[in-house]
Amino acid sequence: MRRRGGGIATLLTGGFALIETMITVGLLSLLLWFAPPGSDIGLASLFDDARVPWLEFSFAVSYLLVVAVLEPFYVASGFGLYLNRRVELEAWDIEQEFRRAFAN
Repeated sequence: MRRRGGGIATLLTGGFALIETMITVGLLSLLLWFAPPGSDIGLASLFDDARVPWLEFSFAVSYLLVVAVLEPFYVASGFGLYLNRRVELEAWDIEQEFRRAFAN
């Protein structure tokens, strides 16, 4: 099953992981962009050693939203790759039977 199409599956997984990361960072950046001007919310607070509970909660909620939207497409893509490979394998068996049946 891995001989043909394994590279495509790896690219699919990497691509969806990259898209998840980009959209999650985008949602978190919205939090920073729409913060009131006098607040101490900044990019440095993302990398500060002190735990910020609202930042952790907002990261969890944004990642939950991203996964809830993208996961059905990821699962459908993987299932499509699986079906494609199964069709290729079954079609190869049928092609061999046709060659034996109609060999003149």
